Order: sequence, then C-alpha cells, then structure tokens
Amino acid sequence: MRRERDTAEILFVIALFFLYTICTLLLSVMIADAYSRGAERSERNYNMRTSVLYLTEKVRQTTSAEGEISVRQTDEGDALVLGMSVEDAHYETWIYVEDGYLREVLLLQGSDVSPGIGQKIMPLSALVLELGPEGLLRICVTDQTGETYNGKVFVEKAGRRKAA
Repeated sequence: MRRERDTAEILFVIALFFLYTICTLLLSVMIADAYSRGAERSERNYNMRTSVLYLTEKVRQTTSAEGEISVRQTDEGDALVLGMSVEDAHYETWIYVEDGYLREVLLLQGSDVSPGIGQKIMPLSALVLELGPEGLLRICVTDQTGETYNGKVFVEKAGRRKAA
C-alpha cells in the first residue's frame, strides 16, 4: 500500500512539473509575440513621425535661407522641391517617395529626376503634399501597412524665388 502511495505521489509531482513547464513555455511564447508586435508598431510609428519631422525641418531650413519651396509631381506622386542658390548656380533638392522609400536628391535647377537616383532616407509607401495659398504645407505619409501620419508646417515664402 505504501509503495502504491509513493508511486502516486511521484507521478503527481512529475505531472505537476510537466504542467508547470508547459505553462511557462506558453507564457514565454505569448510574451515574445506581444513584444515583437509592440516593437514593430513602435518602429513604424517612429519612421512615420521621423519622416514628417524630417520634411518639416527641411522646409524650415529652406525658409530661413529664403529659398524656393514648391510641390511638384513625380511618376509615383508628390515631391517636395526645395530651391537654393549657391554662387550664381541654382539647385533643387527633391524629396519624394519611390519604390517604397522616401528619397532625396540634389539636382541643378531644371534637371529631371531619374528613377532610382535619390538617396534612400526611410521606408514609406506614399507621400501626399498640399501647399495652400496661405502658406500652410500639409504633409501626409503612409507606411507599408497603410497607416497614415499627418503633419503641417507654415511656409512663409512658398513658391517664391530669392530676389537677386
């Protein structure tokens, strides 16, 4: 009788150990999945906020330098074009989305933007820009999952060239 009771206790302890091990593994998998989703969401939000802040800062730098700011079209959508003059040469910085990335390229004024020419800044699937007559630039970025993030910046001298 004692032997059967010892065997039952041992089997109970082993079963309890396996139950504890299975629960620990399931909890670890659930925590890892939640962490992974949270980290991915955080990175997407960071990229979207950073892209809007990047564009906003570029506009402010150009406004303070009294350069020309305009919105133009590329094959894949809107492009922010920031003009500047250096030693009687006129340049344009194009910031646009192509092949799933926000890109930037510096060109001589009047040059065409060729596919793949811009430096990759960060992943984005769409950029929508609206420059209102009152000088308010509305920026809307879309990531690869379809989430959007909006921003606004006041452009004091939108579309005007620096006086010579």
